[in-house]
Amino acid sequence: MKLDNSKTMNRRQFLIKSGWLAVGVTATASCSPIYSSLPALPSTDGPEWADAITWIQIMPNGKARFYCPRMEMGQGAPLGLSQVVAEELNLDQSDVECLLPDTQQIPRFRMTVGSQSILDFFDPVSRAAANLRENLRAMAAERTHYKPAQIKDAPGGFVLPDGQRKDYTTLVTDKPLLLTETRSIEDGLKIYSKNKNRNRRAIGNPWKHHELEAIVTGQPLYARDKSLPNMLYGQVLRPAVYGSKLINADVRDAKKMPGVTAVVVDKGANFIGVVTEHPSQLNAALDRLKLKWREPKARGQAELNDRLNVMRVRREDKFEHSLVSQGQMRQKPRPTHLSAAGYFETSFAAHAAMEPRAAVVSVKPKSTEVWCGSQDPFFVQRLVAKAIGYASDTVIVYPQRIGGGFGGRVPCQASVEAAILSKAVARPVRVAWDRETEFAHNYFQPRYSHYISASATREGVIDSWQHDFVSSPIITGLVPDNIAWIVDKVVADEGTARGSLLPYQVKNQSVRYSDIRTPIPIGAWRGLGSAPNTFAIESMIDDLAKAAQMDPLVFRLKNLPTTEKRLVKVFNRVAAMAKWGRELPEGVGLGIAGAIYKGES
Repeated sequence: MKLDNSKTMNRRQFLIKSGWLAVGVTATASCSPIYSSLPALPSTDGPEWADAITWIQIMPNGKARFYCPRMEMGQGAPLGLSQVVAEELNLDQSDVECLLPDTQQIPRFRMTVGSQSILDFFDPVSRAAANLRENLRAMAAERTHYKPAQIKDAPGGFVLPDGQRKDYTTLVTDKPLLLTETRSIEDGLKIYSKNKNRNRRAIGNPWKHHELEAIVTGQPLYARDKSLPNMLYGQVLRPAVYGSKLINADVRDAKKMPGVTAVVVDKGANFIGVVTEHPSQLNAALDRLKLKWREPKARGQAELNDRLNVMRVRREDKFEHSLVSQGQMRQKPRPTHLSAAGYFETSFAAHAAMEPRAAVVSVKPKSTEVWCGSQDPFFVQRLVAKAIGYASDTVIVYPQRIGGGFGGRVPCQASVEAAILSKAVARPVRVAWDRETEFAHNYFQPRYSHYISASATREGVIDSWQHDFVSSPIITGLVPDNIAWIVDKVVADEGTARGSLLPYQVKNQSVRYSDIRTPIPIGAWRGLGSAPNTFAIESMIDDLAKAAQMDPLVFRLKNLPTTEKRLVKVFNRVAAMAKWGRELPEGVGLGIAGAIYKGES
């Protein structure tokens, strides 16, 4: 099996870094971070078989240790994948130890985004666990002289033809045994997790989250709770206006403040931060800084709104991208048809995560350690390495639980800030953003501006649909300004357009959009463009239903194609749950809406 040679880590290193003390059974493959002069980019590698076999170990106590390649931020993906491990290895929940791996324990994995953790990682996790199970069965056969086919499954191990048990604890001793990719079983490998006829012991069963009580009582630790010996505290001062450049910094008064260890200034990088002995001293030190900024031309809300105004782009007829153009689009609807038109908009929005981001970083002469919450620890690894001029493989990121903010936690800006400050003072530094910083200086969901005009027959069949909208790039929103113009010429931002295609059947339709950059930093958001686009589409569907004097649910079901049986079931199920059609009290409304996310759900 061909491996990615850019991910080399020898087996002894892997054993040490994954917690081995010359005991345990695991499957190993090559793995190490990459050091590159290219810009640091998020991790998009799909899960490979050679990676998957490094995720699961059987320990001498018979339990499985699962280095989960998905970050935990409240969605529960590690719990679901732990069930897959348990199913394949015939283990109970208490027998699976699920860990968030650091960047030297397993190969680089795709950032945790897109609501695809189970979809993308079910197969590699189940296959890796099944391979480990069958290799253990082969070991049992070698030691008992039975054929593997004669050895049957049992909880926590196997049962021999003579009725004796051969538990994992008897197979895994104090002598390390490595199961490499060369021992993988390709033909006839049984995946228990996919067997619908199997009496499943884990998948489909209501596992309680092992940290449930701790979460409810506030016990789990986050990055801002991390403390190291000799640790200092840092904070970075940012300009009031986006795009400002630091011209001059008078830091003399700040340096004289009690508890101030250092003031770090890098005008070329637009960076100024302070380091103190106690976090309570940070704000006072920042207040003593005398800074001069070159501010760009101020852009008010009205100017931003005009730049992202679909009606302006319609007048100029300069839409950048066409998603759908089919049938005949009329300037005016047929006289015999019903019509509706509407303008819909959603504003810029902040993630407002429960936990403002934070990081603890310890930069040493030849290595760096980072504790932070991120959807992509390997991205943080590369960002930190570039910021301090280190090779990526000298930076270890220890992922911490993330307190919400789906999509907004791919980078951890605080980790880069803490790394720069730690390198300057040669001591560990913690940088913890406050709520104000989180709202003002993280990236945002972009504004959306929609215009939709549509028509339907008097029988309630949608005949035409024209949807124009304007927003900003989301997936490429954080691309540096110096290359953004190149990216925009060759890439139509799929994230901006996500959710803009109709699930309904319409012969004549046009969908156009422009993704226009503004000075506001834009980045990933839960569902990307799906929510604002669905809001506009389903609002217009309601308007058409009203024009046709039809029940909104009946109108939707009438216009869904026969291929969308699942969405039909969902609409009917939701309507039944909501008791659709019941009489409502005065002033109370009941609505229904639906969409297909990424063509899958």
